[in-house]
Amino acid sequence: MKKRNMWKTACIAAAALMLSACGSTGSESTAETTAAAGDAAAAQAVKTEGIADMSGETLNFSSDKVGSGSYNIIVAMSKILENAGGFQTVNVNPDSPGGMGAPYLFAQGTTDMAFVNGAPAKWAAEEGTLGKEPASGYSAAIGGLTASCYINCVTNEFLEKYGISTIEEVFEKKLPLRIGCSTKGSMDAEGAYLLLEYFGVTEEEFKSWGGSITNQGGDANADAIADGQIDFYIDHTTSASSTMAQIATTVDVTFLQWGDELVDWFVNEKGFDYINVPADCFKGQTSELTLPGSPDCLFVNSELSDDVVYAIVKCLSENRDALVNEYNTLSVWDPETSWEETKRGGNPLHPGAEKYFKEMGYME
Repeated sequence: MKKRNMWKTACIAAAALMLSACGSTGSESTAETTAAAGDAAAAQAVKTEGIADMSGETLNFSSDKVGSGSYNIIVAMSKILENAGGFQTVNVNPDSPGGMGAPYLFAQGTTDMAFVNGAPAKWAAEEGTLGKEPASGYSAAIGGLTASCYINCVTNEFLEKYGISTIEEVFEKKLPLRIGCSTKGSMDAEGAYLLLEYFGVTEEEFKSWGGSITNQGGDANADAIADGQIDFYIDHTTSASSTMAQIATTVDVTFLQWGDELVDWFVNEKGFDYINVPADCFKGQTSELTLPGSPDCLFVNSELSDDVVYAIVKCLSENRDALVNEYNTLSVWDPETSWEETKRGGNPLHPGAEKYFKEMGYME
């Protein structure tokens, strides 16, 4: 496997930023814990020098639901922007529909900042997602915040039954692969439908030779593969995935490395990045995997001034360590490369962010 523009990642101890993780209980203790976590990161922050006076600026930062991993991180980032960047107020609004739908928040004019996966941000701008018209009004600010990718596994029983070892052979031989993934319209499930697109197969054709796609939650998929109801599970996740770990310890599975041409198509045509999953993250996964992934990115309203976006990017980048100390999933975030095209899904970079990266000598 060629390893162009790839990051080396360690097995990540926590998956706090995965957009589907850590549901809220709605209790006072959850709110208090969230606030404390934000305070802890903000307390470590270093005041940002060399930016314009932001004391009159109020920002709206969209997040997932209260208590989710991304919500907690966004709370911490907001407090850092206030305490270290001097912003008057950064409101955290739990109104984001997630990576596939988040670009449309900007079109509605309801937010200034949001986490969006780089690839769906590209799709939303070019052709629209979730059955909607193309979206606009947003630009990339910081890319490569996480190292999520399309980790996938297939039962050894299926491989042995048909005498194959690759995902490519499934489609070449038109085998009746029963795929399990999350709900349709999610970033997780999109991987299954993109596989069909790459191999030039419609869902109807796939079903005609006995294949199927079952859309359900991670726990249900773990049960289904253990019960022999599905053969293959795919998720846009990290090496800390509890669902993948559960499957690997209860079922004899193989974690598949996709071929160069398939991975390159995801990267070159769909706005993904090359992500490494180190060996031994899951039982039986003895080799490093290189798979397409779409990192979480910070996107901003394109109408924000260059000074404001410059201040946001400079403040957060210079306080990256304080955030990583609280949220290990962000450990893959490297300010020196977070401007790169593959880290932001090929989306345009806001001029204010570009000013910071050029000033630091990270980009020409």
